[in-house]
Amino acid sequence: MEGLDLNVDERRAVGVGHHERAPGAAPRPRWAGAIPVPLLVGALCLAVAAAVNAVVLHQTGLSGDEPYYTAIAGHPAGPHNFPYAFRIGVPYLVHVLPFGQAFSWELLALLATGGAGGAMYALLREFEIDDRLAVGLALAFCLSPPLLDVLLRNGRELDAAAILLITLGCLWIVQRRRVALAVTLLIGATVHESCLFLVPLAYAVWAERAFDLRALRDVAAVAIVPLALYAYLRLSIVAVGEAYQPGYTGSFFGGRLDVLRDALTHGGWHLELRRIALVYGPLWLAAPLALRKLPFARRGLVLVVLCVASMTYAIDWDRMIFFAAPVFYVAAAYVVRERRRLAAVTVIALLAMDAGYAVYMQVHGVRHGIDSTGPPARGPVY
Repeated sequence: MEGLDLNVDERRAVGVGHHERAPGAAPRPRWAGAIPVPLLVGALCLAVAAAVNAVVLHQTGLSGDEPYYTAIAGHPAGPHNFPYAFRIGVPYLVHVLPFGQAFSWELLALLATGGAGGAMYALLREFEIDDRLAVGLALAFCLSPPLLDVLLRNGRELDAAAILLITLGCLWIVQRRRVALAVTLLIGATVHESCLFLVPLAYAVWAERAFDLRALRDVAAVAIVPLALYAYLRLSIVAVGEAYQPGYTGSFFGGRLDVLRDALTHGGWHLELRRIALVYGPLWLAAPLALRKLPFARRGLVLVVLCVASMTYAIDWDRMIFFAAPVFYVAAAYVVRERRRLAAVTVIALLAMDAGYAVYMQVHGVRHGIDSTGPPARGPVY
């Protein structure tokens, strides 16, 4: 791993304990002292998401993974015949909240979306991204197609909660806040297994050489309890379902090939490519340019690779690559941060893409079914 002899600027960029402000960095807003700015940005993102949620046409009925999560919310500790029954965190919250299920799902999705926007703003500011650019990107992030899909599904999905935890986890990794990261991982172990991708990412960011004993100890201390909790949930909760999938081979490598085949045949490779392109839009062009100068972008490839690998377990590839959003947004923002016109064009293009996707989903997607490819049938849901 690179980074054996990081200079001050590189260490600040990677986020390994140097947080002093760089010469010429954007000044903090004058109103930042009263209320933490990330909370204000999170509240703004929440307000915008709530406004969008109030005017869009929502899906009627249940599709995709929604029947499964709804069943878990009805009986979190019971046996279920689908393989995601261990993702009890959000459904259990829905179960215990003193509201109806429909309201609870929407409320939690909106809060997670707003929180993710605030966390993204805080993460961008760690890399001395201009305040206006960070706010614009945070807004575009909370309105991005994967998060809009959660709202269109009436909140009955886990992506908003998962990306909130992953973005917060990246922030704690950059700040090397081990206790906060441990708590985030502990919650993430109950929400979505992709949250545990933060464990190898933490080592990649904290290590100053290929084998760094100090970084390894820190990561082990942070991850041991969350990993133990995840193992307990997987082993103790009855969660079957693969046997219900038509054509499922039963072998590990055969199962991976089955998923790749399903992803490419149900909707076609062109559909998957279009969905993946819409996740980041112009950021796909800017982010790779940060690899040469930004150590966090290079080390963040660990998260990107893990998200790509998870595509052999899920056929909705756009959702999988979305879990690497903190790396893509930081890298792209780093590239355009000193070019005001390019930064403005990037934010405007992202927002325009978000708006265009929202219009398309209202005109076609919601009316004709959000899922053109859904999870394979697994028999009756219980």
